[in-house]
Order: sequence, then structure tokens, then C-alpha cells
Amino acid sequence: MNESESQSEKSTINEIDAVLKQLATNWAKIKKARKDLDFKTSAQSLEALNKDIRQLGESWSEHQTVIKDAIQVDQNFVQSDAYPTEVENALKNAGITLKGEFPSYEFPPFKLTFSRENGLVKLSMGRRSQQLKSFAPAQLSVQIFQEYQKIINNKFNAEILCKDLLGAYEMANKLNLNKDSVVWGHPVPLKEIYKLLTLKQSAKQDYPEIMFSYDLARLKEQFDIGYDGHRFEFVPSRNQSSGFLLVNSKGQESRVSSLIIYDKDN
Repeated sequence: MNESESQSEKSTINEIDAVLKQLATNWAKIKKARKDLDFKTSAQSLEALNKDIRQLGESWSEHQTVIKDAIQVDQNFVQSDAYPTEVENALKNAGITLKGEFPSYEFPPFKLTFSRENGLVKLSMGRRSQQLKSFAPAQLSVQIFQEYQKIINNKFNAEILCKDLLGAYEMANKLNLNKDSVVWGHPVPLKEIYKLLTLKQSAKQDYPEIMFSYDLARLKEQFDIGYDGHRFEFVPSRNQSSGFLLVNSKGQESRVSSLIIYDKDN
């Protein structure tokens, strides 16, 4: 937007604000005068109100043109090649490291998708998503950062997670090997463990897979993982289609496919 357009828009907004403020003031006077049966003030305020409405009506066509032109300039910016860079820089300055390219990004445990044609930005975590209507990079980065902070600041309880993993591991281990007792030290696919942890559909919605992988990444950052005397070990995978991609707090990636839990004596 050039300087003359900017000044024109600013002037239009100021004029409309002034008229609307005067309209609100006169309307408030009319309502009060009605309650007080103050007929003189009622008549004077109604006349002033009519004058303000006529004034706004006479200039509205011109004001509307200025506003539409300003909106079009903003839309052109969002549709331009410069927009993705502005968004990426704003999020980077907010402390969020993105992976991917416009219009689809990831920053675990979130996915961020832009739909310029539909005028929407979608922030999703697993099956849960919310639509953000603001395309302004600065405002958008604030909204996203606030949602991100809610998750990463959520207290992580490694002990409870390990307890749940141990229970699911024991069950999957016996089912896979058709044994009555657990064969400790045998790898169990993490995908199977996740299925057991979220057997109910409601549980899967409350604990989406991407959140599970985020918790695993936080657990994996611990030097020694264990629970109730058992030692835990994640099995790495090079297969892009199997297991979970874990991204730790430093942005480092690792892919794991299975979990091994050793007996207390090992």
C-alpha cells in the first residue's frame, strides 16, 4: 500500500469512527430523555441523529470504495509469494520452528495448514483442529504461540506414561507370542501399544497419535528410562512408513518403531 492510499484509509476510518461515536451519543440521549419524559431533549437529539445519519449516507459510497481498495491490497499481499516468508519469520521470532513448506507446516505436536482460497488457517493436533481466520502474520503468530505454550507447558508425568506403556507392553507381548507370561526383552511395535492405550474411540480423540509421539519424545530425552525396576529401550527404525517420528525439545529427530522392556533382574 502506498502512502496516499494509507492516508486515505486512515482518514476514512477516522471520519466513520467520529460519526458512529456521535450517533451512539445522540441515541443514548434519546433513550434517557424518553425515560425522563424530557420531550425537548428528545426532539433535539432525534434531529441531531437524523443529521448524522444523512451525513454518513452522503459519504458512505466514497468511504466504502476506500475500504474495499484497502481490503484488496491486503488480499493481494496474502496471495503473493512474499506472504509465506512473512509468516515463517513471524513464527520463528515467536520461538516456533517449522518443518515443511507453505501451505502445510509441522511443529510437533501441531500441524499448521493454510487455505487461502477458503480464507482459513487450520491448526490441528491429531483429529482435533481449530480454524483461525486471521491471516496477519503478527497476530497469527501470537495465537499459534499461545496454543503451543499450552501444550509444551503442560506438566509431563513420565512415571504415569511408563506405567501405561508397561501395561500395554505386557498385554501385546503375550498376545503376539501367544504366551501366558511376558517374554521380557522382546520388542513390541509402538503402533500396537498405542492401539491398546486408545482402544476406546473417545480415548483416541483425547489422546491423538501425534500427542503420543510427542510424549514419547519427551520420555526419550531422559537418560535412563524405567519403571518399577524395569528398564525401557526404544528400538530405532530407518523405515519411513513404520513407527513414530520423535522430535525432542531441541528439534532433533529420531524414528522409533518398537519398545523393549527388560525384566527387573536384567
